[in-house]
Amino acid sequence: MKPSYSTWLSQLTALPTAAGREDAVIAWVERWVKRRKWCDLSRDRYGNLLLKHVEFGSKLPKKPRSNSKRKGSKPKTAPIFFTAHMDHPAFVITDPMGKREALAEFRGGVRDEYFVGSRVWVYRDGQPLCRARVVEFVDRPTKAGDKRVLLRLSRAADVHIDDIATWDTGDVRIRGDRFHAPACDDLAGAAAALSALNELAKKDARRHSAVLLTRCEEVGFIGAMAACQSGIIPRDARLIALECSKSFAESPIGGGPIVRVGDRTSTFDPDLTYRVSQVAQQLAGRDKSFNWQRKLMPGGTCEASAYQSFGYTATCVCLPLGNYHNMDESKQRIAAEHISLSDYDHLVRLLTHVGTSLDGEGVVLRERLDKLFVSRRALIESGKR
Repeated sequence: MKPSYSTWLSQLTALPTAAGREDAVIAWVERWVKRRKWCDLSRDRYGNLLLKHVEFGSKLPKKPRSNSKRKGSKPKTAPIFFTAHMDHPAFVITDPMGKREALAEFRGGVRDEYFVGSRVWVYRDGQPLCRARVVEFVDRPTKAGDKRVLLRLSRAADVHIDDIATWDTGDVRIRGDRFHAPACDDLAGAAAALSALNELAKKDARRHSAVLLTRCEEVGFIGAMAACQSGIIPRDARLIALECSKSFAESPIGGGPIVRVGDRTSTFDPDLTYRVSQVAQQLAGRDKSFNWQRKLMPGGTCEASAYQSFGYTATCVCLPLGNYHNMDESKQRIAAEHISLSDYDHLVRLLTHVGTSLDGEGVVLRERLDKLFVSRRALIESGKR
């Protein structure tokens, strides 16, 4: 892995973020783009970010015609969008109560038993303000129906509405191949997408590869649905959602990135999933050290299901994740999420090859089946036994 790619991973997964309050992540991405003259950043009216090469959509220079006969012309390559979300389950301050207490709304999916007594950090403008502790649940339902809690601050502080509070899980740390961070889901996916885009900037794939970073995934894919309706995604785009998905015994951390055929809600586009799997298989055939998996991953629902419901072609590639949504189920406490660095490295490699090889020879399932049918249909044609 290039040192810069692991640096981006460490920086992004340490940032405080919450659904609707992704400001620190957005600011980091804006700085990242500013240092790269080749990268164009745009956003829709909902604040979703689209990153692409300045040559995105341009055609390759025409090559001189050869003497060989060609049948027809090569179809236009449909754009490939790597997508990831910028939020993570966290608290947003809704009502400061003097200098030592505040009410906060939790946006995301964490079970009730992990709240009371757990420690958090309160942030303003991406900077730590003070520690606090979850004292109790507050029975004041909001429009969104999210959990509301009372926070008791560790010291007197001026807490403002819309400040963020995140679980106190410690700093980013590496233990062998294990990478521990406050928010792998889905900032590790965002880091991998940007790393792949950086690699593809040097290749012809820069003309059809882009990264979409969405908001408010943890409260029901709000950003992804908004992107589908805002016009920021071309109708012919092929969307590859990147996620960190809860690891199970059959989908181990360290076993490689996972081509996800579906989630708890739906299965994904079979042809696109097949193509991505073929790219992974070809990469593994050339490099015996490359690991990957192909699994359903029913632990949750990802943005690929949302994209498909709006008529887009979508699939998912994910990293197996430990302590999903910061829930350490073995110790029944809040803890840092963790992934495998080798899985992350192989994810970046896979995405880079997807960008350059998704439309390569021998990867279309329908064409493979058509050839098989032609070669064997005599076995079932009338009069032939």
